[in-house]
Amino acid sequence: MSTDKIMAEYNVKVVVTKKNQRNANESPFLKREVAHPTSDIETLIHLAKGSLGTGVLAMPFAFSNAGLALGLIGTIFIGFVCTHCVHIMVKSAQELCWRHNIPALDFGDIAETAFKNGPQSLRPASGFARGFIQTLIVVVALGACCVYIVFVSSNLQQVIDFFTGTTIDIKLYILMVTAVLMALAMIRNLRLLSPFSLLSNVLFLASIGIVFYYVFQDLPSVNEREAFMSITKLPVFFSTAVFALEGITVVMPLENNMKTPQHFTGCFRVLNTAMAMIVSIYALVGFMGYLKYGDEVEGSISLNLPEGEIPAQTAQIMLAAAVAFTYPLQFYCAMEFTWPSLDKFLQRKVPKISGLLGEYIYRVLLVLLTMAIALAIPNLSALMGLIGAVCLSTVGLMFPAIVETIVYWEDWGWGNWKLVKNILIFLFGLLGFVTGLYTSILDLIASFGGGEEKALLLL
Repeated sequence: MSTDKIMAEYNVKVVVTKKNQRNANESPFLKREVAHPTSDIETLIHLAKGSLGTGVLAMPFAFSNAGLALGLIGTIFIGFVCTHCVHIMVKSAQELCWRHNIPALDFGDIAETAFKNGPQSLRPASGFARGFIQTLIVVVALGACCVYIVFVSSNLQQVIDFFTGTTIDIKLYILMVTAVLMALAMIRNLRLLSPFSLLSNVLFLASIGIVFYYVFQDLPSVNEREAFMSITKLPVFFSTAVFALEGITVVMPLENNMKTPQHFTGCFRVLNTAMAMIVSIYALVGFMGYLKYGDEVEGSISLNLPEGEIPAQTAQIMLAAAVAFTYPLQFYCAMEFTWPSLDKFLQRKVPKISGLLGEYIYRVLLVLLTMAIALAIPNLSALMGLIGAVCLSTVGLMFPAIVETIVYWEDWGWGNWKLVKNILIFLFGLLGFVTGLYTSILDLIASFGGGEEKALLLL
């Protein structure tokens, strides 16, 4: 039976297709060779940790650029769109696995396979699509690692400087933090990272509880805060919220490492369960944090906690530890996308440093790279905005819409409502990309001492 006919029946009547055309015993997922596969619970923990990080603490800052009402509506809307994009990405990947009898696909494989088997005019671009998306994924993962270094360093700096009465440059803290993260980055097994992710989640939720303790004290009236901000501030809200909510970079590595990848999507399964919790927490932190601190809110609300109070300092230390334990998960994603190809190259050109030795050397170099970027741009809000606007709007919004359209193009054709939906998602991501990039560049220039007026003149 042709692929077109199989897909037509698949779309119309899933149950019949699963029974008659796609025998579970012949599933390509059964051919996966995973040394240490993760369970549904372990995958849920990793997904929650991959998405529930420094971004949630930046949500009050995001709300300060949107207002209470618009921030709440926008957070829920962006969370819904991001979750939907993860769904269609995983669905498209699994469909390609079925069609071509492939056990697993990473982001580069998805792009190349979709373009190679899509409309005739797109097939020559398959190689470019693979390289482009892999580059963006690596930039997102390493960019998140840079944010983590700056976040941990900033919180430790505030606590240590207060209790010691010193004023130490944040760059020295970045060097010290990197030394610890270097050890965590040497962990090669995703399953061995599960205890770190679990501990990180516990520390993070405990510290969020302490943050709420301070936030809920002496709350002002909602009438004292803006409900809707100027449209000129919305790009900052968008880029920060997308950075916070978009955990798509960890999705395919986690799905590929599952014992039962079929359980990743579904109404009450891994993805929806994790994202429902994440979006709820983000919306609550953003709303209450902005209500409490207003325009004085920092890039991370943890930096607004009162100095000298033990619970506040404990929360900052726990947050620093939680984010530090998240670093190796994002780092794992960057390694997954870059090391296999590099290892093959080294085996051909420099066999002495290929294999395990070469991998450890490469891990050290990548950690040093994230440290160098953190040293160059120790501005938390600017880093998050830039990554969210440029990379995550592309990878998390535009790319899934393009891939699903190509994979199901023969079944849809022009005029299909799903095609219209994907065009709207693409335009939404493109708008966020352009406006977010512009405002992030302004923020970066200003952070280097240029000032807002000078930044505008330069642009």
